[in-house]
Amino acid sequence: MSEVILMEKVCNVSDLSQSPIKGFPVKDKYVIISKIKGKFYAVNAVCPHMSGFLPVGKLEEDHIISCPTHGAKFDLKTGKLLKDVDEEIKEATKSGANDLESYKVHIKDESIFIDI
Repeated sequence: MSEVILMEKVCNVSDLSQSPIKGFPVKDKYVIISKIKGKFYAVNAVCPHMSGFLPVGKLEEDHIISCPTHGAKFDLKTGKLLKDVDEEIKEATKSGANDLESYKVHIKDESIFIDI
């Protein structure tokens, strides 16, 4: 049996005209839509370590986001964890971060959709 993939509208292309990243609610999650060198990407907007809200994190090198809570760093193109939280924080919280879920992006009629 094949998996059913649903496309959900997230926002309009124009919603990213003032900022290269922005967070949006989609169904039961939050996602970051980012525009990097003219291409759109989508990843989960909540840090898997302790639920830091990534859209308010620091954007570095046009595609790396730092979690505002404990500083984990993620690639906005792939969702890959680039730098985990410090060892002291891992010991105190009994966990580290891991990759963010990423979503395929579709542009149709100036609207941005993702596969959920």
